[in-house]
Amino acid sequence: HTSSGGSEHRRPMSTSPELVWAIVRNNSSFLRKGRYPNVEFTAEPGNLTKRNCFTHSGLANTKTVDLSADDAPGSLTLTTKAKDFDAVARKPAKMYRQSKLTKSKRAAAKTLAHVTAGSYYRPDLKKAALARLSLLAEYQKRKAAGVVKTAKPKRSLK
Repeated sequence: HTSSGGSEHRRPMSTSPELVWAIVRNNSSFLRKGRYPNVEFTAEPGNLTKRNCFTHSGLANTKTVDLSADDAPGSLTLTTKAKDFDAVARKPAKMYRQSKLTKSKRAAAKTLAHVTAGSYYRPDLKKAALARLSLLAEYQKRKAAGVVKTAKPKRSLK
């Protein structure tokens, strides 16, 4: 309490992204093994490229962008962390903001460019977000057409 009788408003302390990354880098349930020995992948939410690095980490960074496909054809979900992250740090349900992208691919690209670089939220993720949009749009287009991509059979060692 202050001397005037009012209570102080304290913001909850948040851990630094570097500390979170040091903890999560090698010890995460989201880590995935790939075919390539020098590349580590992750399935964590908020990671556009799905690579295990600090720049794209959805767990360590306070500002993240994620794009995922919905069941409805042509519909995508854009998820960002709240700008007032410190205010909702202890309220995980309120930490993420979701918005639906249901218009054309071009309109979705314009929205992504505005959210990432246009509003100075995470300009470094603009290229990765547009690449993910293109990938998901192509996936939904193939799914709607009924085209199923089959895996190549493994080569047998003789």
